[in-house]
Amino acid sequence: MIPVWVPDSRNHSPENPYRVKSKEELDGKNFESSLPPVSILVVDDSVDCRMILRMALEREGYRCLEAEDGIAALKLCQKKTIDFIITDFQMPHMDGCEFLEVISSAAVSCPPAVMVTGNLTDSVRMRATHAGALAVLSKPFDQRKILQMVREAVHRKQVAHH
Repeated sequence: MIPVWVPDSRNHSPENPYRVKSKEELDGKNFESSLPPVSILVVDDSVDCRMILRMALEREGYRCLEAEDGIAALKLCQKKTIDFIITDFQMPHMDGCEFLEVISSAAVSCPPAVMVTGNLTDSVRMRATHAGALAVLSKPFDQRKILQMVREAVHRKQVAHH
């Protein structure tokens, strides 16, 4: 496979106006288009936080599902296929750690997850990691960092299935 840098309007942003396309993709054998859309679940009681993440994720071509708390997120997980989770820690009814613990105990394979919080302490980090979070980020978070984590996790999943 020979990587080639080409302009990509789907992923155009000041930070990354290009992406690598393989020779096979340029010849019409587009590996990405043969894959189902990637679904990212954003769980946060803040409408603004969900909106910011949704816009960033959709701009990258991901399908974004939203839930305002862990209970609503669990219902979505039962109905939809989720490839990645971004969850807040502190929410009403069920916090992010409780949510991750429930889905990891119920799911055959729990999707990778990142936790965000406005109150990052060592105990929150330990709880989140124990619950299954790949990383815990402090709010306000760097969108590019979350998007990179999503890309890496999705890539690992796609490589594992092919």
